[in-house]
Amino acid sequence: MSLRTALAVLLSCGLCLQAAPPAVADSPALWRVAGRENTVYLFGSVHLLKPGEFALDGPVGLAYEDAEAVVLEVDLDDLSPLDVAAATAALAVDPQGRGLMALMGPEAAAAQERAARAGIDLTLLERFEPWFAGLTVVTMALASEGYTAGAGVEQLLQERAAMDGKEILGLETVEDQLTALDSLDPGLQRDFLLVALDDASRTNEALAGFLAAWKVGDVGRLAAELDAEFDDSPALYRSLVIERNRRWLDRLVDLLDDERDYLVVVGALHLVGPDGLPAMLEAHGYEPVRR
Repeated sequence: MSLRTALAVLLSCGLCLQAAPPAVADSPALWRVAGRENTVYLFGSVHLLKPGEFALDGPVGLAYEDAEAVVLEVDLDDLSPLDVAAATAALAVDPQGRGLMALMGPEAAAAQERAARAGIDLTLLERFEPWFAGLTVVTMALASEGYTAGAGVEQLLQERAAMDGKEILGLETVEDQLTALDSLDPGLQRDFLLVALDDASRTNEALAGFLAAWKVGDVGRLAAELDAEFDDSPALYRSLVIERNRRWLDRLVDLLDDERDYLVVVGALHLVGPDGLPAMLEAHGYEPVRR
């Protein structure tokens, strides 16, 4: 597992999206899908950004104006900090009461060594399972560089939709997202934490390439990098991307049978290649068109 794989977890939780044109656009990639009587727009987001890195303008802004409702991975508008804390406690904490180092087993010493080298105090994460500790390490590393969920696509869209009185819907629950990680093989969870610790000082450098391609809609470049990084983590890719896309596909088909127009915003990885939502919709007889 590599650093980009660790970052990919954040991008999917969260882009050779089928036959993309070779030319690079000047804004993040967007797809338009015609339903029976309506339009559904698909937009691939980045969940953590620096302030000012995303603006609701260009094709995405027009899609937002056209849409009568916004669909996110999770309906953030209906969540409270207590809801998130309860979901986290239920899944990110070992039900048998084992701490992080016990769950790391023979890799505990390596984790401690890498944490010391990165200046991270793992005792603060002792109550959590390795997957959640790894996710926290990556998030903290990005936060130290100025990347936050508050400046991310979803947060900004939620605030704008609430201000404009547009309905906000969710494709899944917080529990669904956490379960996708909690159900990973214990060995893969341990590897995820070790990678996060080993490369905590390089997250900004690694994410910069993704963001540069995402901002201009260079889906081919993103696809090549992300596909290569998931080659050695098929279980992670299956759990975080493929299985969730299959569940979401039914929801998208329902939306396409509605009368209202929708802007659906999911992590950019969910619009990737043959397992991406555009490709799945095409296999069901729809014709996603790049905007």
